[in-house]
Amino acid sequence: MIATYIRIAPLTSTTAIGPAELRDLLHVHALAGSGVEHLRVRAGPDSADILAFVDTDDPTEAADTLRHVVDKTIASTALLYSWRII
Repeated sequence: MIATYIRIAPLTSTTAIGPAELRDLLHVHALAGSGVEHLRVRAGPDSADILAFVDTDDPTEAADTLRHVVDKTIASTALLYSWRII
């Protein structure tokens, strides 16, 4: 199992999201079989830090898996349309 990390932030500072809400949205897109075992989110007014434990021995694969889940969550959630991985 590999821990991997991504930070996301909105393009405008007026779009905030709570950590529990973001974690729930990410869980919806981290479907069974994706390899994502655990998600932790720390959200502040200007960004959100996402830590995931991914079931793999390859750090690149773990990072790609989390990036895919985050990209999918942003693309399918109206509240996150102005957010990007930074």
